[in-house]
Parts: sequence; C-alpha cells; structure tokens
Amino acid sequence: YTCDTVTINEFYVQTKEMITEATSVPADNIILNATHTHSAPTLKHDLPGRDAYLAKFQISCVKAAVESIADLSCAKLSHGCVNTEKLVFVRHYWMNDGTSYGNGHGRTDSGFKAHMYDADPECQILKFSREDKKDVILFNLPCHATICSGKDLKTKLSADFPYYARTYLEEQTDAHCAYFIAAGGDSIPNSRLGLCPYGKDPEGFGKALGVFVLSALNHLIPAEGDDVTLYNEIYTAKRMKEGTEDEVRLAHAKEILALRTKFGSYRAPEVVEKVKEYGFHTNFEATGLVGRANAPESGSFPIHAMVIGDVGLTFFPGELFSTFGKQLKKNSPMACTFVITCSENHQLYFPNEIGCDHKFYEYGITKYERGTGGAVADRYCQIFSDHKK
Repeated sequence: YTCDTVTINEFYVQTKEMITEATSVPADNIILNATHTHSAPTLKHDLPGRDAYLAKFQISCVKAAVESIADLSCAKLSHGCVNTEKLVFVRHYWMNDGTSYGNGHGRTDSGFKAHMYDADPECQILKFSREDKKDVILFNLPCHATICSGKDLKTKLSADFPYYARTYLEEQTDAHCAYFIAAGGDSIPNSRLGLCPYGKDPEGFGKALGVFVLSALNHLIPAEGDDVTLYNEIYTAKRMKEGTEDEVRLAHAKEILALRTKFGSYRAPEVVEKVKEYGFHTNFEATGLVGRANAPESGSFPIHAMVIGDVGLTFFPGELFSTFGKQLKKNSPMACTFVITCSENHQLYFPNEIGCDHKFYEYGITKYERGTGGAVADRYCQIFSDHKK
C-alpha cells in the first residue's frame, strides 16, 4: 500500500490485521508505505474529524485489498528512470559567510550561497503491462512531500504533489498509478536559492513530475525472469549516543523536555526561551538528546525486500538520505533497484556524514549511530546478491 500520510505507525499495523481477515493474505505479506505528506490528518492528533478519517482509512484499505485481488491478472514488467530537472534539492546550504544551514538549523543573515551537495534527481518507474485490464505504473522520487507544509494543517489537508502526479498520469495513460517516496530524507521540492519555480504549488509540481514520468514510458526496459520473492528480516543496529556524555548539556535538555511536557507544546514561549538560552538549535535537538540517553545500546526494526525477476524493490522503515539511496542503486546487482522508504514502523532519519558533522536537525533526532543508513543499504545489496546465487 502507498498511503498519503506522514508516517506509518501502530494504527496501520492494526489495519493489516483487518486486511488479512478479509483476504487471507498473511500480515507479513502486506507492506504499508507513506508518501510522507506533512499535511495529512495523522500529523495532528487533535484535528477535528481525525478519528473518523482513520476509521474510513481502514475500511478503504480493506476494500482496496479485496478489489485488487479480484483484479489480478498476468502482466509483463518493464522498468526505467528519468532524471528530473530543477525539481528536487537538498535542504542543506552554505551561507555567504561560510556557515552552514539546514532545515531550520543555523543562521541565514548573510544569505544563501549554494547547496552543500546535490540531491538525487532520478525518478524510477515500474510498469506492469496487462493485455486484458488496465496497466499499472509505479514511480518514485527522492523527495519529501512538503509543498503543503504542516503549518497549513488548520486550514488545509492535502495529499500534496504525489496526488497530483499520479492523477495527471492516470489521465494521460488510463493506467492505475501509485507514488512512493524514494531515499530523500534530505530532499525537498523547493530550494532556498530560488531555483524551483513551483513554490507552494503542489499541483504544478505534481504535473511537472508526471510529465517527466510520461516522457520515459516509451523507453522502458523489459524485465527478465518471472520469479517473485519477498524477504522480511529484522535489522539490528547500534543506537546513537553522541552528546550524552556532556552531563550539563543533558541536564539542560531534560529541563527543556520537562517544560515542553508541562505546557504541552514545543512552541510555548517558556520552551522557546530555554532552547535559546541553553544554545540548542531547536527543541527537537534537546528532546532528541534525552531520547539518546534513555535509549538502549541497540535497536531493531524490520526491513523488507522484494524480487520480481531481475528487479529488486526495497521497503525501508525510515528516511534515508539521498546519498544512501544512490549508494544502494549503484551497488545493487539487480537490473533495476526500486528504492522505497517511509515504510511501516517508521524509524525517523538516517543522515549522512555531512548531516551529522554539521549537527543538522535530522542528526539531532536520529535514533541510530552514524553510517547506519549506508550499512542498511549494503544489507539490501547482500540480500539481492544472495538471491541471485
């Protein structure tokens, strides 16, 4: 499933049980993913009508499962990719004065100079061609669905650009289309350098992405082989512990967390004042530090991989930085490795060395030690290599 929510949590695990009951498909063979839109009802717990929305979501998932199984038919798989232009940018920048800025972390007084590194512009495409029924097109892009930001939650709910992209493609191709977020934990659809023409225009951005996908559909490569295998395993990694040795800073972080709990908001003036007084870049950096101190030495999470012929699909439960996505695609032995992230049991960010060295927002809340994203990418490659043997 691809769902227009910010993450997949325990609620959606319950949804899998309902699907299993209705279809007899084992829960382990059902994978839920989020498109990571920040304007979805699941982001705001006190949103009016949220419970009704979630109940409707579960019913819709069960209905979709029943209908999709009834619609099954033989298909020929093909794959390809297209490099999008001026659509995706990393949100980490160099300032004119030599300092760095990333996702609210740092100062911008001197003006933006350049992106610290390039985003991954590649949009991957899988097409299942069916003789007697509608074709199916899956596509992904390493990009947060955040044109409609969380700030709009009180006035606007949106499936963001993934909705407009797939709607445009369905109108142009008469196929069933589905969008997945690729490895873009550091990537956004707009640039502070003014390079992106879409601003807060999810419809325009979605259509632009759809046009890129449409341009590649006539140049796809037929997949070889017809075996289908799903791999489910539990991955264990060391938890992030950096910074916890500073007892004074940790005490300050705990004080900030206590204030946040007391006032019920990280935007409370008392919280904002303490964050500034103690030198934290954000409230999340402080609360993340407390989480690190209280966390066990290691943690585990599920990773899923699927092989269809010579095509590999990865389902990662978190936000991989684009550098790890490129690493995975480059080193994978498969003819095409379709990278999907923000899968179930969301594990937050997996930043690269640049993000960690500059202590950007994603580093402040990451659960796992440096390099875990690259290690998981290597594990996926090993799964595919073992399969080919």
